[in-house]
Amino acid sequence: MDSTSALLKQEINQTQEAEHDLAKWKLVVTAALGATAFGLAGQSNTNLWLLLFIPFVCAYVDLYDYQYRLRVFVIAMFLRERARDEELKEYEWACEHIRQSRAKDFDLGKWAGLGSSVVASILGPLFYVLALFNNKAHEVIAMPLSATIPIWIFSLILVVYLYWDFHQKEKKLSLLPPDTLLSHVLHTV
Repeated sequence: MDSTSALLKQEINQTQEAEHDLAKWKLVVTAALGATAFGLAGQSNTNLWLLLFIPFVCAYVDLYDYQYRLRVFVIAMFLRERARDEELKEYEWACEHIRQSRAKDFDLGKWAGLGSSVVASILGPLFYVLALFNNKAHEVIAMPLSATIPIWIFSLILVVYLYWDFHQKEKKLSLLPPDTLLSHVLHTV
């Protein structure tokens, strides 16, 4: 493997490590917000309204995740088209074939990220409503609805929009004919 290909493969590996770190941070931050909201941090009342900020955290992390995925996608595309190492090219073409297959075996991480964002985002209002219906309204600190509900709605829409935008960019890149990546990048810069 030539030095350029080795550096690009190293970049893919480092990007994927950063992607895994993002997933951990998403879990840690949403868990911390949840623990604080449910009063597990030592306060006497629950602050369930804090759960409404989870979609914003998820959208922020997802945005970086999508950027990393696109970076890996472009590097892999470049290696498929330009690598001097034939074995590496063959490997990248095999990965592309799997990615394009009906099974979508490489889409599991995307769906896990989107699914966790959507589920975590919906749980906030659900827990708040359940607390009200279980006659525990006296334990729930009043939500500043005028501020938190619009933020929650905007953030939930943002989670879905960012996934849609990422999917469109990925689709656009995948439709580029072979050997046009560099010319496409140079003409769009």
